[in-house]
This record gives sequence, C-alpha cells and structure tokens, in this order.
Amino acid sequence: MTALRATVRLQLNRDFDFSAAAERVPYFAALGLSHVYLSPIAMARPGSTHGYDVINPAIVNPELGGESGLVEFVRVLHQHNMGAIIDIVPNHMAADVANPWWADVLALGRASRYAHYFDIDWSAPDTEGKLWLPILAAPLEQALAHDELTLERHIGGTTLALSVAGTKFPVSEQSLRFLFDMAGFELPRFKTSTQAIDAVRRVTQDNARCAAIDQAIERLYADEGQMRHFLDLQHYRLAWWRSGNQVINYRRFFDIDSLAALAMDREEVFEAVHALPLRLIKDGLIDGLRVDHVDGLTQPREYLRKLRHRVNRVLHPDPCRSSRQVTLHIEKILADDEKLRADWPVEGTTGYDFMNQVGALQHDPGGEAPLAHAWSTVTGRYVHFEDEAREARRTILATSLAADLGRCTRAFQRYATDTPEGGDLTPLALQRTLAEVLEHMSVYRTYSSAGLIKSDDRRILEQAFEGAAKDGDPDLAEQRTYLHQYLLETKPRWLDSLSQRRHLQTARRLFEQLSTSLNAKAIEDTAFYRYGVLLSRNEVGSDPRVFSLDAKRFHEQMQKRAAICPRSLLATATHDHKRGEDTRARMAIISERAQWFVDNAKQWLADLHNSNRPSRGTQWILLQTILAAWPLGMAHDDKEALSTFAARIQQWLIKAEREAKLHTRWTTPNRIYEEACKTVVHDILVSPHYEALREYICRAAQSLDAPGALNGLVATTLRLTVPGVPDLYQGADYWDQSLVDPDNRRPVDYALRQTTIQSDEPATDLLANYRNGVLKQHIIRRLLNVRKRHPELFIDAAYEPLDVIGPRKDHLVVFLRRRGKQQMLVAVPRLCAQELDGDRPIVRKDFWGSTAIAYSDRDGACTLVDLFTRVTHRSGAGSLPVQALLSHWPVAVLVSEPDL
Repeated sequence: MTALRATVRLQLNRDFDFSAAAERVPYFAALGLSHVYLSPIAMARPGSTHGYDVINPAIVNPELGGESGLVEFVRVLHQHNMGAIIDIVPNHMAADVANPWWADVLALGRASRYAHYFDIDWSAPDTEGKLWLPILAAPLEQALAHDELTLERHIGGTTLALSVAGTKFPVSEQSLRFLFDMAGFELPRFKTSTQAIDAVRRVTQDNARCAAIDQAIERLYADEGQMRHFLDLQHYRLAWWRSGNQVINYRRFFDIDSLAALAMDREEVFEAVHALPLRLIKDGLIDGLRVDHVDGLTQPREYLRKLRHRVNRVLHPDPCRSSRQVTLHIEKILADDEKLRADWPVEGTTGYDFMNQVGALQHDPGGEAPLAHAWSTVTGRYVHFEDEAREARRTILATSLAADLGRCTRAFQRYATDTPEGGDLTPLALQRTLAEVLEHMSVYRTYSSAGLIKSDDRRILEQAFEGAAKDGDPDLAEQRTYLHQYLLETKPRWLDSLSQRRHLQTARRLFEQLSTSLNAKAIEDTAFYRYGVLLSRNEVGSDPRVFSLDAKRFHEQMQKRAAICPRSLLATATHDHKRGEDTRARMAIISERAQWFVDNAKQWLADLHNSNRPSRGTQWILLQTILAAWPLGMAHDDKEALSTFAARIQQWLIKAEREAKLHTRWTTPNRIYEEACKTVVHDILVSPHYEALREYICRAAQSLDAPGALNGLVATTLRLTVPGVPDLYQGADYWDQSLVDPDNRRPVDYALRQTTIQSDEPATDLLANYRNGVLKQHIIRRLLNVRKRHPELFIDAAYEPLDVIGPRKDHLVVFLRRRGKQQMLVAVPRLCAQELDGDRPIVRKDFWGSTAIAYSDRDGACTLVDLFTRVTHRSGAGSLPVQALLSHWPVAVLVSEPDL
C-alpha cells in the first residue's frame, strides 16, 4: 500500500470515466502524486456531472465503467505505486423514482421497509400524513385541467404509474385496487412494490383485461371527483413546486427538493449506504474515504467513530494487510476561530480551512478600508459583511428554509409542552425566537444534540443569544430565556421521562442541522454573492470579516496544524470553489492596488452608463471578475477568444445574480434583468462600440498577470511544504482561472500537460514564458518528487517559523521543516505586487536590500541547496541574505539533502 503523500481530485462523469482517468495515471505518477481522489462513484442519476445525486449506493456507477472499470483503474494505479480515495455521500440521496428506496416509499408509504431510511416527518401540518412532493409546474387543479398529470400503463403495458412531465411515479395498493374494481376484476395481495408490479403483470396477461383497465382510466379522467379520490389514495401528495419551501416534510440537502436526507444514525441505513465502500476497502481497491457534508448528519462524532470502527474491522481479519491504513477526511467548514473536534477519529478536513488561510495571507490589510468605502458608496450596500450575512440569514429562514424552521419549532414545542411554562409559549413566538438566535450563529453548527454540551459549543451558543438579545425583539426576551435553557442546560430539570429526553434531543438535532443548512445557503450561496468589497475573500471556507492575515498569525496556524492534524488535506482549489486558485491569486492583487481599482472601476462604470444596465453592485463584481479571470495572453482584439470568454462570464454572472437573490433568482428569473447582465458582458468584451474601454480593461488585466502568477506560485509552494497532505484539483497544475461550477469542471487538456511534464527549459525561459503554465507545473513536480523521496520531512517534521530582519521583513514568510538532520527551509514573498522585475513573476533583486533570514543550524554551519536553482547556501554566519535567495527564482526551497 502506498502511503498518503499528495492527492489529485478528479471529477468523474460519463465523458471522463474510469478508463479516461486510467490513461492519465502515468502523468499523475510522473508529477509525484500518491493517490487519485475521486468524486462519488456510486450509481447516480443518469448523466450526473458530479455524482452527489446517488440513486443506488450499493452499485458502482455503470456510466463510469462499473465495478470492472474501477478494478481496472485501480490496477493501473497500483502498477504506478499509487492508490485511490473515494468521495462518499452519507447525508443524502436523490429523491428520484430511479432510486429504488425512494420509489418503494412512494409506493408503500410508511409501510415501506425504507420509510425510516429517510428523515421524513409524516405528521407535518398540511401534509395529511403523506410525503409532500413539490414537483408540479402548476397547482394540482391546473395540472389536472391541462392533462399534465396522467395515469399510464408502462413497461410493456403491464405496470401502472402516474406520469408527470415524463416521470413515472408508482401508485399505492389502495389506488390500484380502486382502479381494478372499476375495471371489474380483483388484484392479488402483495407486500412490496416489486410484488405489486408482479401482481399487476399477472392480472394483465390478456388484451381484454388491458382494455378494461384502459377504459377505467378513461372514466377516471372524465370524473374529476374520482380522479381526486385516486390521487388521495396515494402515499404522497403531488404538489405545486412553489409550495415546497413552506410545506415539504422530508429533510433535504440544504433547500434542494431533489436530494432527500438520510437517517444515517440508524444502523440499517448505515450498513446499506456503506456496504460498497467497505467491501472495496476489504478487497484492497480503496485506501481512503472523503466524507461529504459531515455536518448534515445527526451526530457526526458518533457516525465517524462507527465508520472508523467498521473500516478497521474489515481490515483486521487479513494479516497480510494488517499494516494498511485507510484515511478518513471530512468535508467540514471551519470558522476562523473554530477547531476541528479532537475526538473525531479522522486525519483532518478536505482543506477549505487552508484555502482560507493562504488566501488571507495574500491580502493587504491596507486595501480593506478604501475598497469597503467605495463599495458602499457606489452600491449603497453594507460596509460590513456581518450585516449582509444577517440579512441573508433572515431572508433564507423566511423563504427556502421556512419548512425546516417550522419543523424545528414544532420539535421544541413538543418538548416545551411538558415544561412549567410550555402552555404559554406560542409557536409563533418560539419560531421568531429561534430565527433570531439562528441569525447569529457564527459557525455551521454545534454538536450538543446528544445532551453533552462542551465548552466550545456553549461559547458559540452564548454568543448567538447575546447577538439575538442585542438585535432582536425586546418583547421576546423571556422566550429567549426559555430557549436558552432548552439548548444549553446539560441536565434540564424537566427531563423526567424518556419521551421528554427524546423530544429535547430531536429539537436540538433539528436546530443544529438547520443551522448548517442556513449557513450554507445564507452565507456561501447568498451573502457571498451580495457582498462585493473584494470577491477573493468570498470563498468556500473563508470569512470576509477576516480580510487579511499576517505572517505571524499564519505561522501560528501552521504550527497548530503540525501538532493536531498533520495529515489533513491542503487545498487551494476544489470542485465547490467560487473562483479558481489563480483567479483568486490575481484578484488578491487588488488589495495592494485598492485606489487603482477604485478609480478605474468608477471610470469604467461611467463609461458603461446606460439606463438598461444591471445594478452598480452587479457591475462592480463583474469588473473584478473580468480582471481576475482574463485569460493570460488574451489580446483585446482576439475576437474568437473574447467571444468564448464572454460566454463563460455570462454564465457565471447569471448564476451569481440568481444566488444573490436581489434582482433575479432561480425560483423567479427576471428575464429582463438577466438580459441586461448578458448585454453588459457582451458590451465590455465583444461590442465594437466599447473597443476603447475593452483595450483599457485588457491592459489593466494584463498588469495583474505577473503579480498574480507570483501569488499563485507562492500559494502552490506553501500548499506543498506546510504540514498536511497537498491536494491538487484537476487541471490546476497549470494556471487555474476558473469560476464557479460548472466552469470549474470543464475538461482538462492532459495531453498538453504530458508534453511539458519533463520540460528542461532553463529558469530564464520558464520565467519569461510564465503565462503558459509550465512554470507552475515545474514547481509542483519538483516539490512533489522531493516529497516522494523524503515524505517524513513533509508530514512528520516540525514546523519552525524563522525571524526575518531588515527593511522588508513584512514581505516574507519563512519557515523551517526539520526532522533529525534533514532540513527544508522555505522562503516566499508576500504583498510585493509593486516590486516585480518587469513582466516576470519574481521580485526585483534590489527590493530586498539588507533583509535577511535569522537562521543558524543548531549543529553548526549547514549547507542547504536550492531545489530549483541548485545554488548552495551556508548558514554559518547566522543569517541568510534574502537577496541571495530570491534573485533568480520566485520562491526559495532549500534542502539539506544532496539527492535533488
């Protein structure tokens, strides 16, 4: 088994399956990677581009090549001494009739053996004990009137189903008997949905019976009362899609009706969902698991403990594989001051936290105030992100998560009924109180549903209540006091019975899961698209309230990483990012040129002035994005390239505006406004009328090329040298100027990358031709291959910050990785956008002056060799001059080993 050193994340789909991925394994091995980290491989909806809409977790997706394709892919990996990690989705499945579990619930309702697999509230108000399915394009009466809902025979004419927009929904036993009675014959008894199909098939063996059924269906259509009665006999209620957010009674993945949450705390559900990955681990095919959306689960700690135990159990029986270690990494968003729980048995997170840290390190704190002031002045929006976030939370609770808030309220109401004041706590007051507290939750969630409230959770909840008391309704003060007791008392005095304990546990769980969904939808998918001070700080895992990070704080975070989670993943790009790693690196330069951007943006907005333009805020974020995503080397008059770029930007802008929900939204697209958005993009990038403006913007974008590239190389170097396991997102071995999905999931030109992997271009040529991306690939390959030879220096070595002395000390990040006699010294520049050596991503030599690194080997003089320039440096004098380190290469990585 290959030890985990570095991963590459691949997004599989039917156009890039196991076979296509296997063809790229030799390239990944040459790059120095140890594992390929795959998007979900379980059977998903046909045509799925991401794999998170699973319909059968027990089967390897046939569209990817099935299990045989996976086995062959892993065989190729093993030939190259590499392993595989897979992404698993324990929180949810597709709410789709192609999902056999979901289809069985539709057919049999609460009697289905799978009814408890999903988190369904059968007693929710207005649902009449049915599963609420908001899938109709219009209210039910209109759908019936326009024949949008029909009863059909299908699968050879022997099975009956309700058809809506081409989707066939199974029908209940009662409704089948009702119809067959109308047709004049009896239907045999059955217990499962499969038996129902067989029963109907046996009855409809001859044409006469089929004709009788068809006649009965026609009579249903002719009699509205009978048709409604037939629908009322179903275990689900087909409803207008706009009713979902208010009435839906199954927990979803955030607010997505098509993804139904699983009751993963049930043993049977856990075993069914994890049977495939556990078997693949046992068979030696899989070496690690990436757990998607762990915060959506009822009790993440208990789930992870169970998963670790089950993984160990399948590994233990085989003495030949007793040394195998299967890694667990979790998708977890950590707030700026939040730590990963020490009692979770995982290697760490998937790396959003590092993406935030390295991003903040590259932002100039001096740029925040002028950018924030200009943003507020130009747009009239909030100066401070927290105000924008709170408004977004309030909006989401009142709209897309209204049903979830109602369910949470009912849970607390059930518990409160048995408390002394319960009879006087009205549902409306309790709901408003819950909303006020949720609006101030600073993290995704707490973990107190099991009853034990730890100090970190208590601190977070206390802060939320303090915020609610400060900003909320004074008349709800006493209700907040009661809710405070419910959420924070470890042993409430009212827990006299098992039912009370269960009610409180359920209420706390729903509060925590709602908090997770609210932060994801209100922050990531709303406020991040509304707040435009500088978009490079609006990234998954980031907090725009923390605009920048100095070297001292960065070192502190890396030391904690080395001590607590040295095998956590390090990401700078993911399948979920809002902007690619080099788009963000370029955009961060704006923080160093804040007034330059403000002045230019105001002039460009004036040049674009037109009564049919989108809002000033929309244009502000558009200009930032065009500058940062402008393809390296694209000229202002390259019509074909500009047209392609314009299409990408238009797609991004429409998605951004719908997510912001200010002028248009997914649920109610404002076509006029969206057309104005497309037009302004076309004008800037394509229209001959704005050619002069386009040339000006092109020059401004190209002025970001070299400093943006330097930022990108610095982030890459840090990702590959600080404590942790570097993760390379597909295609980011060249410059990654992608935008949010689907833009960040475009096909990667691996054939081109293969031609440059062994490039022996001299340093001067690599620097001069940096725009082609080979320079970045070269740095990645060199560092990963040293990591391959000396993994202990990267994983187990201590992290020691080194002092910088001299006039430019604030422009350097320097640290030492040391293990025994092995040493690696890393020095990278920061905030040097104005000090480059011409059009090259390297700081000019004379900028550093007398700045030096305070370094003296504890065993005396030490010889260190630069990994990239091969220049030898000695530490005998007690310091290393920065000018000598960074004169010929953008970053310095010095190692004590001679075998470079």
